[in-house]
Amino acid sequence: MLVLFGPGLPATAAGPNLAAGKPATESSHADVYGAGNVTDGNAATYWESTNNAFPQWVQVDLGSAVSVNQVILKLPNVAAWQTRTQTLSILTGTANPPTTTTVGSAGYTFNPATGNTVTINFTATNARYVRLNITGNTGWPAGQISEFEVYGPGGTGGDTTPPSAPGGLAYTQPGSGQIRLTWNASTDNVGVTGYNIYANSALRGSVAGNVLTYTDTQPDTATVSYYVTAKDAAGNESGPSNTVTRTGSGGGGTNLAVGKPITANGSVFTFVPANANDNNVATYWEGAAGYPNTLTVQLGSNADVNQVVVKLNPDSSWGPRTQTIQVLGREQSATAFT
Repeated sequence: MLVLFGPGLPATAAGPNLAAGKPATESSHADVYGAGNVTDGNAATYWESTNNAFPQWVQVDLGSAVSVNQVILKLPNVAAWQTRTQTLSILTGTANPPTTTTVGSAGYTFNPATGNTVTINFTATNARYVRLNITGNTGWPAGQISEFEVYGPGGTGGDTTPPSAPGGLAYTQPGSGQIRLTWNASTDNVGVTGYNIYANSALRGSVAGNVLTYTDTQPDTATVSYYVTAKDAAGNESGPSNTVTRTGSGGGGTNLAVGKPITANGSVFTFVPANANDNNVATYWEGAAGYPNTLTVQLGSNADVNQVVVKLNPDSSWGPRTQTIQVLGREQSATAFT
């Protein structure tokens, strides 16, 4: 968490989140990642601007002019969202668009190890509209915010401290197709309200804060890795617990494509073909604009194949999508794919 202090600035914010549920607008958004996600109280959803088109902005309308002195920004607190620094400034005003630069442009680091949360304190000012103007992001070529919280100087302080990570995650298999997870309780400055269970980096389920076990149903042949996070009433989520992996009983065969030469008819940014067979679901290949896109792996010699498995990052930030795919192959001495 990054906190900025200066002469006369408060060390903590106070009052409720004035932006919760309020209308939010934007300069642009990509796909389904609209501005409404920044005030919905769910850190797993987020706004993302059009890519490769800085500067970008996202703004909240508080409904009426009120005194504000703190902004808290969040990104999804899961391992797939790696550390990144976004360069941004804060503009406030009683008219739309806001024109007063309340906080000048600076880099703010979002780190999953500290809750992927940034806190910015400033001298209290009267505002109805609060805008983030974003000019850079080291993790992605777009502005990205999952929660845009605004606080004022009255009342009791908002909780921005995440719980400690759960410890001692372990599993047993009480029956066929069942994986029972257990872990040690987390602690929190206010109180733990629940735990999130992730399977292969995707949210699998949640339990209450007084429950320290979860039973998952998986095929006996599936290899599954789990970790658990804790959360509190303010929506703060801890870092992940240790990871445990249940290795399946087989039947999946050997992945013949891992690490083999792979080419494509195009790619975007750093999302190169080699990401598609590096055995890491957090990296990926993205084809260039215009269909069809082709991705070709050379197995090195003729082999009998009967299955192709295609994966995307299982993180919940990757929403559902349908891709139309054709699988072709050729014998090593042939020239045409069929």
